[in-house]
Amino acid sequence: MTSPVGLRERKRAATRQRIIHAAQVGSLEHGLEGVTIEGIARDADISPRSFFNYFSSREAAIVGLQPAAERTLTDDEMEQLPADIAAAVSCVVLDALGNQVADPEDELRREVFRRYPQLLDEYQSLWKASMQNATVSVARLLQRRGVAAQQCNAIAFTLVSMCVATIRTMLVAGTPVDADNPAGDVTVDAVTDAVRAVSAVLSSSS
Repeated sequence: MTSPVGLRERKRAATRQRIIHAAQVGSLEHGLEGVTIEGIARDADISPRSFFNYFSSREAAIVGLQPAAERTLTDDEMEQLPADIAAAVSCVVLDALGNQVADPEDELRREVFRRYPQLLDEYQSLWKASMQNATVSVARLLQRRGVAAQQCNAIAFTLVSMCVATIRTMLVAGTPVDADNPAGDVTVDAVTDAVRAVSAVLSSSS
């Protein structure tokens, strides 16, 4: 589960990034009304039909988020997670959110939001749903690892938020691309180490 990404998945991640880039460039060149799914597909070198395997709408492609799937990890997948809880949490978060966490310094994306601030509502709605989905999976993991049920949701949200902040920091720092991992830009080990380091600092200061 730490890096179960084969050639097919790597190609899918690369195609997804091409679609986002084509959608964002197209929106800036032609406006929101002028950019079309056909045009995005052509510039991303895919068929218009294939577009819908990645995004539900041109707006979703422009903001770079797909509505969160109503799916959590199966019991078998949970069993395959690392015994180390920090590593297990990192795996779950990267699986759920890895390729949706955007570089906050991405100038193309920032220009899209500057020009079309109305897209922020779309982005925030999709991101909230993705965060909720990831939190459900982490809460379930925590409960399976013996954390009291009444504490799981709050702890899970904190852990997911910490992982997301770690991923964004790594993206800003220009962490080298790792083609064998779901996030594309960061590794499970790197996120685990960062989360463990932050947790140690917080524990020592309390």
